[in-house]
Amino acid sequence: MRAKLIYNPAAGRAAGASRMKKIMRSLADGGIEAEIGVVGRPGDARQFAVSARDGSFDMVICAGGDGTIHEVINGIAGSNLLLGVLPMGTGNVLAWDLGLPLDPVEACEVLKLGAERTIDLGRSSDGRYFSCMAGVGIDAQIVRDVPPLAKGILGSFAYMLSGIRTLVHHGLTELSIGMDGRPPVLGYAAVICNSTHYGGRFKLCPSAVIDDGWLDVAILQKRDSLALLRSSLSVIMDNRPRKETISFTRARMVLVNSAQKTLVQSDGDIIGATPIGFSIAPRALRVMAPARKPGGGAA
Repeated sequence: MRAKLIYNPAAGRAAGASRMKKIMRSLADGGIEAEIGVVGRPGDARQFAVSARDGSFDMVICAGGDGTIHEVINGIAGSNLLLGVLPMGTGNVLAWDLGLPLDPVEACEVLKLGAERTIDLGRSSDGRYFSCMAGVGIDAQIVRDVPPLAKGILGSFAYMLSGIRTLVHHGLTELSIGMDGRPPVLGYAAVICNSTHYGGRFKLCPSAVIDDGWLDVAILQKRDSLALLRSSLSVIMDNRPRKETISFTRARMVLVNSAQKTLVQSDGDIIGATPIGFSIAPRALRVMAPARKPGGGAA
């Protein structure tokens, strides 16, 4: 099998030269001939992924974080290329959702011995795909404001600290959220989830399934910053959002609008502002995941 390995050395937990040699050796031992492309600037990962659609490759392996995966997915979505993930980021949301080892050397075993899985993708109205989630409002503002150095040192908890600062300075914006043609509902933040996990190991939408053909929409129902902080702590401490603060709805199409332009993020990258729509693209991407035991769990 021939693979294009797209490596981002700037990812939060990027492998050094010696570990990259181990990765390349492990892949070769498993019969995967990998050609490496090194990301140097934003957009490179997507271009490498697009170039892999020339028929020379069977798989694209992403060695990076969620932002790198986001670019790669937008380069291969709609093709028949298989995606492999070697987690090297801060959150590694897709890796958590697929049940991948978080050590990239160990994750090589999944590429060699795992099972193919076909997952859904979310798609925003500007044509961009996301594998895990998109956020509108305070969520996107936090993504924009969190310092890269803090992410490298504190990991996912950097977003919590940035969130407190962002709430103080920006507050919450009223949103109008329409779903599947139903009358819009009001909210003060919205996260459109294709996957269970958010920001790493945390579960914002526990009922979301990455291949069920639905988007799960989490909506902050009140303009209450303290309630949002309490719910965030609840997610961090026991992976259970407070349902008196956040409502959950399933939809296949979502439209978010607001009186003032409000930031939007997709898999941790800022992609624009409201108004914006989202839809589900069922079974849009082939990925390598751990082989499942007869009982349903990962082998």
